[in-house]
Amino acid sequence: MQIAILTLDGFNELDSFIAAGILNRMKTKGWAAHITCPTPQVTSMA
Repeated sequence: MQIAILTLDGFNELDSFIAAGILNRMKTKGWAAHITCPTPQVTSMA
């Protein structure tokens, strides 16, 4: 299963990276989480 974690301008890094890390623990079950965005570049809130 391919999972997209959508990030937009003003995103919180912790939310995106922690979600990806937790979901990628399921790689042995065929899961793959990817952080993605609708534009070539986004800026975080930090």
